[in-house]
Amino acid sequence: MDPLMTSVAQAVRRRAEPAVPEGELDPDTELSALGVTSLGVAGLLVDLEETFSLRFPADAVTPEVFRTVRTLTEAVRPLVTPPHRQEQERAGTDADS
Repeated sequence: MDPLMTSVAQAVRRRAEPAVPEGELDPDTELSALGVTSLGVAGLLVDLEETFSLRFPADAVTPEVFRTVRTLTEAVRPLVTPPHRQEQERAGTDADS
């Protein structure tokens, strides 16, 4: 997992019932299978907004986005990545190298 996905996974892990041990969270496991309830999703939304100092657009607060760690990470990534960096990632280049 990349650092962003690891951070999202940590937030999910805190909302899972019962708790998921470190390193045992598959990024493609559905949050509902981890015991994350609708109330847990609401808390997760707040946790992610506070952790990354962002606001989810209303159209991003959907069951599809809050399905897995991977779908959440892909929703968070453009909100925390500067636009020029997003272009580099899409092009497969890295200006830092």
